[in-house]
Amino acid sequence: MDFSIFDSFDMSVFTFFGEYIQSAFMNVVAEFITFFGGGAFVTPMAIVGALLIPFKKTRKFGMAVLFAVLVGTICTNLIMKPLFDRPRPYIYYADNPIFMAWHEFAGGHIESEKSFPSGHTTAAFELGVAIFLVMKNKKIAWIFPVFSALIGLSRIYLMVHYVTDVIGGVFVGVFAGIMGYIIMNAIIKKTANTKFAEFDLAEKLKKKKA
Repeated sequence: MDFSIFDSFDMSVFTFFGEYIQSAFMNVVAEFITFFGGGAFVTPMAIVGALLIPFKKTRKFGMAVLFAVLVGTICTNLIMKPLFDRPRPYIYYADNPIFMAWHEFAGGHIESEKSFPSGHTTAAFELGVAIFLVMKNKKIAWIFPVFSALIGLSRIYLMVHYVTDVIGGVFVGVFAGIMGYIIMNAIIKKTANTKFAEFDLAEKLKKKKA
C-alpha cells in the first residue's frame, strides 16, 4: 500500500501536536498514558485474564480479555505490520529537521521499524472494547474506550506513529475486542451444563480452607 497519499494529512496532525500541544508537562502525561498500551501492561493483562477463567464470577471477563489480546496480537504483529511494512515517522521524515526536532523534544523514542497499524492503539482498544462489552455498568464502562483513545493520541504526540497508524489501530482493536467478546460468549454457550461451566476455583479454595 502506498501511504504517501496520506502525507499531507499525517503531517498536518504532526504539525498541530508539535506547534500547539508539545510541552514538558505534556511529555510526562503522554509517557504515562502510552504505557497502558504497551506490552509491559497488555501482556500481564492477558495473563490475568487467563488466571480469572477458573473463577465463575470473573470467567467472562477473563476470557473476553484473553481472546481479545490474542486476536489483536495476531492481526497486528503477525499479519498487518509485516504485510504493510510501513516505516516509522522518524525514519520517513529523517531529513525533515522540523519533524525531527518535535520527535527529539517528545523523547526521541526509537521503536520497532514497522509502523502500521499502531500496536499500542490496537492493544488499548482490544482491552477497552472487550471490558466495555463485558461490564454491566455502562455508566462506568465507557471510561475504558475513552482512555484507549487517549493512548492512541499519545502515540502521535510522541511522534512514533502517524495518525493513519492510530486510525488503523482503532479499527483492528475494536474488531479484536468484539471478537474476544464473541468468542467468550460462544464458549460459554457451548460449555453450558458441562463440568467447565460448573467448575469454580473459588469454591474449591473455600472448601480446602474449611
